[in-house]
Amino acid sequence: MIERRPEGRIWLDGRLVPADSASLPAEGPGVFETLAVREGRPLEVAVHLARLAEGTSLLRVPLPDPREIEAACESVASGVASPRGWLRIVATASGRCAISAGAADPSEEGRSVTAILVKWTRSHDDPAARIKTSFRPHSLLADREARERGADEAVWRNDRGHLAESATANVFVVYRRAVFTPSERDGILPGITRSLAIRAARGLGLAIHEGKVRLERLERAHEAFLTSSVRGIRPVVRFEGRPVGRGAPGPVTAAIAREVESIRERSRLAASWKETP
Repeated sequence: MIERRPEGRIWLDGRLVPADSASLPAEGPGVFETLAVREGRPLEVAVHLARLAEGTSLLRVPLPDPREIEAACESVASGVASPRGWLRIVATASGRCAISAGAADPSEEGRSVTAILVKWTRSHDDPAARIKTSFRPHSLLADREARERGADEAVWRNDRGHLAESATANVFVVYRRAVFTPSERDGILPGITRSLAIRAARGLGLAIHEGKVRLERLERAHEAFLTSSVRGIRPVVRFEGRPVGRGAPGPVTAAIAREVESIRERSRLAASWKETP
């Protein structure tokens, strides 16, 4: 997992305080969201807050007014000096809420990665799969196994034997010009960047299939990639020690990554223009 250092100011229980003097609450049982920041603006705020609300409702975690959180996200993100950053919202069962932000590691975004398959499975109808909870032993264990086996990411299957997701991202498989990704019915987190990648693929005229993805599909893929909010589209070049396709980032993945970035940039500029007096 990536260690992130907050900078600027932190919104903590309704107040903005300097990051270097704030004491963030221990997460405990709770829900979180991690957003990408571009040029001091948080991206996809509305959809992230909708997923946060779904998670807090499911776990009965108190949540401040969404309008207050949205305004706080804008304020905290504006303190990120780097062109690209991250923003994290944490709501705990104790009623505390914190929003922090900082610079993202530019070497991580879009980086080619290797992946392994973990042996255990997750239930396809696990209600917690749809939300980001602070208690994530499966992700921590999978991440540790990947590191111990010399890989960047760990992928698991659901209890029906179909591909689900990785410890930190959603999974896509490319065969020729068709793109395959597990559906939300397969026990995955409905990723925000996953949705953008699906939109991008359709906009490029690619066939997109959301549904059951068997392991053999990944093993025989021409390309594969992972999606997450901060690290974007990351090509998977090796799986279980073997090359994926030619063992290098492929043209379909690159095209989808460019289109996702274009969608995000248009959205960011539209938000900026909307606020211009």
